[in-house]
Amino acid sequence: MSTIQATDVFGQAISTEGPPSVFEQKAGAVKLPGGISNDRPIETNSFYTNMMTDGEQTNQVFCQPYSVAYSNDTYFGLSAYHAQAKDRVFASGSPPSYFYHPTGIKELVFSSTEFDSKVSFSLTNAGRLAATAKFSSSDKKYLEAPLVEGMGFVTAVYHDLIPQINSAVGFVSVDGQTSPKNGINKYTIKLNNQTTWSLFVSLPEGQSLDLKLKDSNTIIGDKSVDGAVFQVGFGEDSAYDQAAGCYPTDASVSGSVSNSTFNYKINYATEGSSNSGTTLIFALPHHKSSFDDATKKSATSFKIDSTTKGKMVGCLTNTLSMNETINSKISFDPFTTISGKSPNYSENALSAIKSAAAKEVEGDVENESNSDSMYTAGKVLSKYATVLYTCRFILKDDGLTNILLPKLKKSFEKFAQNKQNYPLIYDTTCKGVVTSAPTDSDYGANTYNDHHFHYGYHLHALALTAKVDSDMGGSWVNDYKSWGNSLARDIANPTTSDSYFPVFRCFDFFLGHLWAAGMTSAGDGKNEELTSEDVHHVLALRLWGSIIGDSNLENRSLLMLSILRRSLDLYFYLKDNNTVQPSQFIPNKVAGITFDNKLDYTTYFGANTEYIHGIHMLPISSASSFVRRPSYVKEEWDSKLSSIIDSVDDGWKGILMLNVALYDPDAAYKFFSSSNFSSKHLDNGMSLTWSLAYCAGVGASS
Repeated sequence: MSTIQATDVFGQAISTEGPPSVFEQKAGAVKLPGGISNDRPIETNSFYTNMMTDGEQTNQVFCQPYSVAYSNDTYFGLSAYHAQAKDRVFASGSPPSYFYHPTGIKELVFSSTEFDSKVSFSLTNAGRLAATAKFSSSDKKYLEAPLVEGMGFVTAVYHDLIPQINSAVGFVSVDGQTSPKNGINKYTIKLNNQTTWSLFVSLPEGQSLDLKLKDSNTIIGDKSVDGAVFQVGFGEDSAYDQAAGCYPTDASVSGSVSNSTFNYKINYATEGSSNSGTTLIFALPHHKSSFDDATKKSATSFKIDSTTKGKMVGCLTNTLSMNETINSKISFDPFTTISGKSPNYSENALSAIKSAAAKEVEGDVENESNSDSMYTAGKVLSKYATVLYTCRFILKDDGLTNILLPKLKKSFEKFAQNKQNYPLIYDTTCKGVVTSAPTDSDYGANTYNDHHFHYGYHLHALALTAKVDSDMGGSWVNDYKSWGNSLARDIANPTTSDSYFPVFRCFDFFLGHLWAAGMTSAGDGKNEELTSEDVHHVLALRLWGSIIGDSNLENRSLLMLSILRRSLDLYFYLKDNNTVQPSQFIPNKVAGITFDNKLDYTTYFGANTEYIHGIHMLPISSASSFVRRPSYVKEEWDSKLSSIIDSVDDGWKGILMLNVALYDPDAAYKFFSSSNFSSKHLDNGMSLTWSLAYCAGVGASS
């Protein structure tokens, strides 16, 4: 892998070929409502998909720090709301099991005197980090609102319409203020809920407009305007004055790596002009902690609440530029961040590993992976692939390797030939590879839920199998490259030059983590439940990149791991010294399910403590220690898990105990090497072989 790349690591596609012919091309399960164009791949897991779901398009979209929605009841147009920390609603109990912000509050609604229930809604220019909402009364009379993550204002551009602003909360006053710039009118709006908004109206040369308070719910303009830009920001701050007149319309990611430093940028396309020469972007805590020098200088003292990620800082800039340190040691072998630890494959350890492997290579891989679920099949293949890798590279045992390798190859044939129980198809509606299974099966994968979990396991297994085969002189992977690339492109295509898949379906480079939820509408926005499978899928991409010789894919993957390390530390893994999440929620030690608008200390399948914490651990891989730092793992164990471990008597016990190896490899090894160890304590994605190999590989004494 190259460690110095001055060119844009995001600029080179994994491939631009059409999907393999084994995938039937047809419309998938997702039905797009009118006004939603699929002339480009649909960003199914992006922040704005509540506006794209069939039948229900009025749930809020969380742009951070603002939430907006299509308002089609009483007031017609784009509603805007800002949730403050003081608005949070907490569950009873100590610690509370959840908190959320109220939804459906229409503090302000950009509308027009011509809008009614017949107003036409559409979403255009829909990219990874931005889209434009459009409300039309006719072809030439419309309001367009660019929705961009981190936007400093909620912006609406009026075309041949009489502007109207409504508030379901109710106006107290609207007062004109000193103009910050020629051609811009400024107003202060106070609402009945004791909030204040700053309004800026930029008028094209030669046009004028007078706004007045018509009634307690309506501000109205005195004439039609064309090209007038309305911008509202929550609260009052000089940063608004500096940025007024300039607004973002789109955003993209670029980056380059030099040695172990990866500089990545979120580049905002803008319209208009301002006193500062830039727009205003609100950055999240994980951005701020990795700002480069130029972005540090652009930061102001203005801070504003996000919904679930702490306070954001206002930056007068068109580019957020961050530096991350990547670690190329994260690869196939066990890896630890415990200081002073190194592999300790003693004779005792190797004997224990070999004893486990001798049994597990006899497993019926083909039958076990013959599942209706791509997720389950992927876990099984990944499990056996780690056993195979251990046999070849840790035990160096040709006999065991030669027993298992043909089984994995045979099992992969079924998937590469697309002859599994529910074959994959290429969805011509949204542009992606999806299962043909019913919507109520395989975790909703046919509506783009969880793709990175599912395909991550398959890519991980494919990479490990190919690594072993190549080491033995084979070229097996050549027959599987197109199939594997299709899975990688579905979840992690870096560029619009690949017209067959969206850009980074699941990873949000603004938020710093992934969303699992696809094309389903939800009042609290997108959600993510399994941070560890997020990490595993990124590791799989890194390994797949090394197999196919794609150093850009490797470096992007290492960057994603570093971003995840930072963001999960701040938003998901709750150390005692965490100051980002509410203090009363910290004792839970993990966020549970993270939504745009809510944290919920639970899972979708139960509220047992081992479920809630274990779902953020599995599978333990060579990337786990990098993201789940030893200090956090120990805190979590001492606070939440040590008291329950003796009562856990199924596969969750193995998950929790292998997680112990992230801070105490000796204790974990002792558990798995015990003569009383029971296989019932292995999850269906775990092997005893890898559990022992991992513990020894991160320095356990044996």
